[in-house]
Amino acid sequence: MGGFSPALLFLTQALLLIAGPFLLWRLGGGRHIAPMVVVQILFGVALGPSLLGRLVPDLWGVLFAPAALAPLSGLALMAVVFFAFLTGLHLDPAEFRGRGGAFATVALSSMLVPTLLGGALGWWLAGAFPGMTGPRATPGLFAAGFGICVGVTALPVLGAILREMDLLGDRVGRLALGYAAVNDALLWLLITAVLAWSTADGGSPWTVARVGLLGFAYVGATVLVVRPLLDRLLERVAPDGRMGDTAVVVTCAALLASAAVTELIGLHYILGAFIAGSAMPRRYAAAILDRLEHFATLILLPFFFTLTGLKVNLTLDDPAQWTVFALASLATLGGKMAGTALPARWTGESWPDALKLGALMPCKGLMEVIVLTVLLEAGVLSGPCFSAMVLMAVAVTALTQPMTWLVGWRRPVPAAAGGPPGGM
Repeated sequence: MGGFSPALLFLTQALLLIAGPFLLWRLGGGRHIAPMVVVQILFGVALGPSLLGRLVPDLWGVLFAPAALAPLSGLALMAVVFFAFLTGLHLDPAEFRGRGGAFATVALSSMLVPTLLGGALGWWLAGAFPGMTGPRATPGLFAAGFGICVGVTALPVLGAILREMDLLGDRVGRLALGYAAVNDALLWLLITAVLAWSTADGGSPWTVARVGLLGFAYVGATVLVVRPLLDRLLERVAPDGRMGDTAVVVTCAALLASAAVTELIGLHYILGAFIAGSAMPRRYAAAILDRLEHFATLILLPFFFTLTGLKVNLTLDDPAQWTVFALASLATLGGKMAGTALPARWTGESWPDALKLGALMPCKGLMEVIVLTVLLEAGVLSGPCFSAMVLMAVAVTALTQPMTWLVGWRRPVPAAAGGPPGGM
């Protein structure tokens, strides 16, 4: 194996990451059990040090050791940027007109209720299982970080699941995406506060206020200035509504610039990519999706999902980890359902629609793993806690489809031949 050239190594990795999860999902019957994103995460975990690294360490050291994955990191970043953009493109802000107060109430509650519940659980865990806390964490800091992990809803992964269930065109599906977008904005504000707290710089309130003001200013500038400019620019380069080469470059430039701005102000590039998608003129949405969606979702996206799974090292030989996993899963499912379904019903949704929204919001996927990695590196979480919470993220994400079917939504129609699997 030492004879692998850099090109051959890259091509072998890409073949495994793109084709492996897809074949398991499509041909191995995985689509009848879990969303493809869950298969991709588990496939990455299986290729990582937890399984392949233990069974065939020499082969793993060549193909998937951390140094061998470095060239793929850029592809993984581009994958999630494009996918968040495509998710935002499916979301029509006009859907929420006339529902400002109700929408804001449910969106905030869907994040804050499970976060507070998770924070209370984290405070108890810090005393009951001190090995779960990171080296820099006080009980309060660990509780704050743990609460954020319970409160996360993964915008890109929720979009992927809605695609697979053929529900992106459904009003309730689009509402769930809107709630998840608000969750993401709150998530990065809360993460900023926790990181400032962990460094003990004394500037946490000011840091959060600055990020929040910049974020609101950017969203306002996007709506009032950027969207009209994009409308006129695309009208000039694509007057017939078709996305030629120039229009594609303009679209991608707007996407990357938006992601860079939100990363610069501290709200993470994923949110910027989503804002760019939601800001694109609606009459070009179908043409943009036709040009970008298949490549982004079938070729690029597996690098993001699978590579993050590859970085997970599960050593679940500590009973405390199973306790954390079980309690965190229950807190996520209960907190998200209560924090979403009850206020949705109070603000005018029917019980069936409110329960559907509550069933969708526990979805976490790789956004949770990103947050967990940030908190692990900041010393807020320990390695065992990180591993337990990754399992929780996989479990509650895998339950999203069954829970949604259970509360009354239809099963997805099989994807047509040649298209993305289930819209994925």
